Amino acid sequence: MLLNKSIDIPYQQLPFSGQFNVASLGMFRNELTDQPHRHDHFQIIWITKGKGRHMVDFVWYDVEDDMIFLLRPGQVHQLDCEREGYFLYFTEQFYFTNKHDKETLYDFTSLFDNWHGYGPISTSGHTSESLLGLIQLMSREKSCAPACSRGIVKHYLNAFLLLIEREKKRNAAETMMPLAHDGRVVQLRRLLEQHYRTEHQVAFYAGAFALTPKRLNEITKETTGRTVTELLHDRIILESKRNLAFSHKSVKEICYELGFEDPAYFSRFFKNNTGISPQDFRDMMFK
Repeated sequence: MLLNKSIDIPYQQLPFSGQFNVASLGMFRNELTDQPHRHDHFQIIWITKGKGRHMVDFVWYDVEDDMIFLLRPGQVHQLDCEREGYFLYFTEQFYFTNKHDKETLYDFTSLFDNWHGYGPISTSGHTSESLLGLIQLMSREKSCAPACSRGIVKHYLNAFLLLIEREKKRNAAETMMPLAHDGRVVQLRRLLEQHYRTEHQVAFYAGAFALTPKRLNEITKETTGRTVTELLHDRIILESKRNLAFSHKSVKEICYELGFEDPAYFSRFFKNNTGISPQDFRDMMFK
């Protein structure tokens, strides 16, 4: 069930302080836990035992045992399932405290990219055992406050993320979808996230890499299967849907917030990319 459209998409506030924490899924519940909401940090939900479904950005996924969901800041999700397991959250500032961290630690941001389409990650038995061991080590170190070492926690977290990356690649190989990687595409993701509301031309993003729009399109097509324009349009449409479904803003307000000058053009853009008008999409969400 979706939230009342008179309410903007809420951010769930967790009862923990700091930029990192790990806890069992049953440890915390509030009025938003089973409603659509989002977070302002990176979150990993590891369901060790579960049955039901989980919605991430308008798509429902069946929940199974030993399944991991990765959530970027701002992604809207809703749990509708029985579940046991763990959740872990952290900020980019916690993980990359300084330049040395960026040079030595695994760049987790590529793990959370979903250019190839979002989907949960199934974990194998041996990996699940290792993940559980790292969860216990992180929890134990976190409980040592004030003597807790951020460096130790970050290295446990680094290993945790690398294990998930390996499982993600294994999942992709089993579905015949090998994952290509290019650091420029990771940087492009950040640029799109920062500027998609105001910069709608490929030339702007190509200029950041000192490349021609044609060359940047070739790079993203090879890595993600989509052009820069398609990636940009995907991001604009996703934010449009979030606002139409979870806010009281008018179509005109959403249009202007996303950098369009003409509401009629925005409506055509939305329909060309989704097959339905913005108002019809909103009405469909609240039937």
